[in-house]
Parts: sequence; C-alpha cells; structure tokens
Amino acid sequence: MLTLPLLAKMSSAALASGITACLTYGQYNVAGGPNGSGLMPPASVVHPNARPGVMLDPLAEVADAFATLKQDRAKAARNRAMIDWLGSLRTRFTVQRLETGLVYKVHYTPAAHAGAVLEDYVAVPYGPELPFAVSLHAAGNGVIRLEGLSCAGEETLGEVDLSEGGDTAETAAMAQAEAYLRTPDAADPGLPADCLTARLNRS
Repeated sequence: MLTLPLLAKMSSAALASGITACLTYGQYNVAGGPNGSGLMPPASVVHPNARPGVMLDPLAEVADAFATLKQDRAKAARNRAMIDWLGSLRTRFTVQRLETGLVYKVHYTPAAHAGAVLEDYVAVPYGPELPFAVSLHAAGNGVIRLEGLSCAGEETLGEVDLSEGGDTAETAAMAQAEAYLRTPDAADPGLPADCLTARLNRS
C-alpha cells in the first residue's frame, strides 16, 4: 500500500496523472518502463516484496492511504479527548492494560441515593476503533445497575444484587469491558472525538 511518506514525496501532478490513467484505462500497469519511467513508480517502490511486473491500481492505493490517514487522525483526536476527560476528573482512577486495549477504572465518591454513578469502566482499543464504557449505578435496595455507554447511545446491560457479596458488580463490569475490546465498534472519523467522553462528563 502507498505509505504516507511516499505520498508526501509525490507531486500532486503525478498523483493526478496516475488516478486519471486508472480511471481511463482500468487496471493499468502505470510503470511504463523497467526503471519506472511511466506515470507512477514501479510496484517494488510501493511494495518492496512485490513481484516484478505486478499490476497496481493507483486509485485504490491512494484511497487506502488517505483512509488510513483519516483513521490515524481520528484515533489521535479520540485519545486527546480521553486524556482531557481524565485530566478533568476530581477523583481517582486506575488503568489496566490488556492485549486488546486499555481499561480505565474511575472510582467516584459513594453516594446513597438511587441513580448515583459509582464507577466507570472505560474500554479504549489500541487501534482506531471506538471506545466504550460500562457504568455502575446505584439502583436502590442493594442493587447495582450496569449501563453500557457508547458513541451511539446508552443501554442497560444488567443488574447485580449486592447481597451476593464480593466484587460481583466490578467483576461483571470488567467482563463487559473485556468482551467489548475483543470486538470493538469500527472507527468512524465522522463522529466527534469526544462522542463518548461527552456522555461521561456528567458534571
């Protein structure tokens, strides 16, 4: 695939001519000579392991490179929004590193009234995928309600009775966060970078 450094070195005229050739002639061998004297460099420049004479689709290569660039920028903006939110908290939090991503555990001051948020478990994939949060709410009568928060909205994940003892609610929340990181929602550069943290910012 075309790399971003390579795109930066190529002139806009070269890119335009390559795309025009692709649109005009379809699957077109854009390397017009043994030294890459055609519209685009030989395949070995773009793909070091490419076989000699391999055919490339310039339009697809450029589209893939720019799609990757958009996702990288969306990931950076997402991470910045997450850092800003964590920095604004007036409570403690811990971080657990998993193979699939990070889980931020935010602990709030315990409150007795129903509906109070006790903890947030925020799952952030290592890749550009969207984050997700599991919130523990005091539901009254010794029951903890698990709420899932995403960029798309909120959903009730279940309830845990504190009479069961131990860290049952925390264990359930962590299990939900781990399950999400195994199959996270695909990145969407069209969404605001703070699409999740805006929901978590309840103050």
